[in-house]
Amino acid sequence: MLFSLSLPPKKGSIIQVFQKIISFVSKLVLLLAGLCIFAWAVWQANEGNGKLGFLEKPLATFATFPSLAMEVTKEIEKPERLLNYDPNFPNINTLDYDVYALNAAFETSEWKIRLANLRTDSVLLEWHLGEENYNNTGRVFSHAEPRSPILLSDRSIVIHNDESWNLFRLDEQSNILWHNTDHQYHHGINLDHEGNIWACTSNEVQMLKNKMIYRDNSITKIDVGTGDVLFHKSISEIFIENDMPYVLHGQANEVSRKGFDPLHLNEVEPVLNDGTHWKKGDLFISLRDRSMIFLYRPSTNEILKVIQGPFYNQHDIDVRSDSTVSLFNNNVTSLGKLDHPGKRTRSDDHLLPNTTLNLNAQVLIYNFNSDTFTAVFPEKFIENNVYTATQGLHHFMANGDLFVESQEEGKIYLFNEGETSIKRYYNDPINNHIEHTHWIRIYEELDFIN
Repeated sequence: MLFSLSLPPKKGSIIQVFQKIISFVSKLVLLLAGLCIFAWAVWQANEGNGKLGFLEKPLATFATFPSLAMEVTKEIEKPERLLNYDPNFPNINTLDYDVYALNAAFETSEWKIRLANLRTDSVLLEWHLGEENYNNTGRVFSHAEPRSPILLSDRSIVIHNDESWNLFRLDEQSNILWHNTDHQYHHGINLDHEGNIWACTSNEVQMLKNKMIYRDNSITKIDVGTGDVLFHKSISEIFIENDMPYVLHGQANEVSRKGFDPLHLNEVEPVLNDGTHWKKGDLFISLRDRSMIFLYRPSTNEILKVIQGPFYNQHDIDVRSDSTVSLFNNNVTSLGKLDHPGKRTRSDDHLLPNTTLNLNAQVLIYNFNSDTFTAVFPEKFIENNVYTATQGLHHFMANGDLFVESQEEGKIYLFNEGETSIKRYYNDPINNHIEHTHWIRIYEELDFIN
């Protein structure tokens, strides 16, 4: 009696245990199958081959959300535009002539663009740009720094919020004269001989029947009076139409949330006067991720000259004379360990022996006549340990002095044959932090300011 009463529960409990195990395993298999399918879908979305149709972009966006959340958290804790302040870094300024600098800095809730005299440290003019008119397409306003602002003779300025769809012209009182939202603007903007603006813009491109996706760059000409687009041309199209598609198909640097970035346009430098090797209206175009500069004629869609040589991941090309150009050589390799996307580890332990890669930057002059490169004040760059893995710019004064912006360090220098005239942080420290410089525009003569 006792046996017959106790047996069924034991039998039932064993069956229940097996049922629970089978149920758990089944659910686990279904979960793993679901995760595999989801991972496959995310992979397909990242490949951009169109197999998932309208689900492609939402899946890609969903998959990158953790990275975006981490970046936002870091931005709140310490905005990327800020760096640690070193109180031991010198504050040297023995400048004995006027140099005017135009630069932006973020304060409280707006960008302030100031024209300052570097000799006296005085502010001559100031403009304000708030978020109320900002076209937010995913770039946080406080992180979309206005780079290389341009001052016009009526005291208005042209600025863009970097990596965003915002290009503005502000009058002297900071009123918006026009606001262009046609393209994603980034890096440098410059005036041409007609007074119009050439800008770097970006777009996503799919090639080879949707089997390839990457970040393309374009050059865009803007009417300074109206803000209208006058010319727009893809860099990829320029190479393809000049029988140089091979430039696109080499090593490509992957950028977080943006895919592959094989070109990375960082400046369009208009030619203002005829020279021995170019004509007024031609453009010098700088591509960081190809360590390449090329001379382009928009009127005929011709690549006239490709310049490559002893420079790596360069920025900021300027016309020096009728046969020479200068460039800021970041002198940094794309090979090796990355601290995080876009930031290279500084070390002399690299794969290219007998070089000074990752140690200090340079300014080089390239001579078209002799096809040679010459470093300018090389000992000054070594002595002052000038280094910025990305960005950076230079400007030659009329007297031959050399202004240098070490962007990632927030520092500026003025080199000459004698003692360094300027060696300092550009911005003032706030709570043991210093703001990066944002592509300072240098002027020597501004008659309309006085």
